[in-house]
Amino acid sequence: MTYVITGATGHLGRLVVEALLSRDVPADQIVAAGRALDRITDLADRGVRVRAADYNDVDSLREVFADAEKVLLVSSSEVGQRTGQHQNAIDAAKAAGVGLLVYTSIANADNTVMQLAADHQATEQALADSGVSYTLLRNSWYLENYTDQLATYIEHGAVLGSAGDGRVSAATRADYAEAAAAVLLSDRPGRPDLRARRRRGLHPGRTGGEGQRGHRPSRRLPRPAAR
Repeated sequence: MTYVITGATGHLGRLVVEALLSRDVPADQIVAAGRALDRITDLADRGVRVRAADYNDVDSLREVFADAEKVLLVSSSEVGQRTGQHQNAIDAAKAAGVGLLVYTSIANADNTVMQLAADHQATEQALADSGVSYTLLRNSWYLENYTDQLATYIEHGAVLGSAGDGRVSAATRADYAEAAAAVLLSDRPGRPDLRARRRRGLHPGRTGGEGQRGHRPSRRLPRPAAR
């Protein structure tokens, strides 16, 4: 069995490789693919097969997918260009005869009107039209989108965002990576889409810990007047 993890030089892809290794997948059965290979030389030192791949370079994708049985397609970070990039990966996977293509999509992709979802929706349709066996990981928000900005929140006493009174369902990248690894290792045919859900959501405009040492109460900023 050969598992190809695209985007392995990024945060999520790297964590998926680590999750597979922690589940005792032999390192030589894992292909970590990406552009900035200098970021994952340590994986190569541990026996992981490190390969150069670029979503804009169809030949590189075909080469990496040539012996792959299962591929994790981590969505590109280049919003607005992702549809074509993902199509390149889907075409390469189909040509290689990949047994399962797992794609990191977005929550509620089938009904959301969120602009960020457009590329994901187009990719899901491309997968449905491809004839390749696939599973959609409809991931939600990363908790790191907030925790990486904690110093700014504490300094200003506010969490900036446009959610209003909406709630955000979130998990850590490590949680999503564990889910991806579980799907890749499953021998059972799964649902075409697996949705990351939490029973309770986070309210971006309200933070806990008021009165604790090192914290100040958060505050809601007024909405700008309509123009």
